[in-house]
Amino acid sequence: HVMATAWSPAWKAGSWVSIRRGDRKQAQAIRANMTAAHLERVDALPYGEVVLPAENALVALEAEVAYQREQDPNWRMPQSHVMATAWSPAWKAGSWVSIRRGDRKQAQAIRANMTAAHLERVDALPYGE
Repeated sequence: HVMATAWSPAWKAGSWVSIRRGDRKQAQAIRANMTAAHLERVDALPYGEVVLPAENALVALEAEVAYQREQDPNWRMPQSHVMATAWSPAWKAGSWVSIRRGDRKQAQAIRANMTAAHLERVDALPYGE
C-alpha cells in the first residue's frame, strides 16, 4: 500500500509494516529496537490479505443484483463484473462468485468452509454470461 504523508507523497506503508512483522531476521532486528508500545501498535495494524466475510460479500452482491435487475430484469453477473463497495472502489465481484461456483478443486475447497445458508445464497445469484 502506498499513501501520501507529510514526509512523502508516495510512502510505502505496506512495505514499512511488512519489514516489521513476521519471523524474518530483518523483522526481528528492527523489532528488537522498538518499544513495547510501538510493537503493540504495529501488531494491531490490519496487514496482509483481507479475508472478506461471506456475509459482507453476499449482502453487497444481493444489493447489486437488485439494482442491476431494476435496469434489466434478465441481468446476470459476468465473471468480469467489478463494483464499488465499502471495502474496495473496484471489487472483482464476478470473480468472487466465480471461484465459489462449479466443481473445480478451488471452488470445492472454499465452499467446504461456507455455511449452508451462504452456499444457498451464492448459488442463487444470477451468474454467468
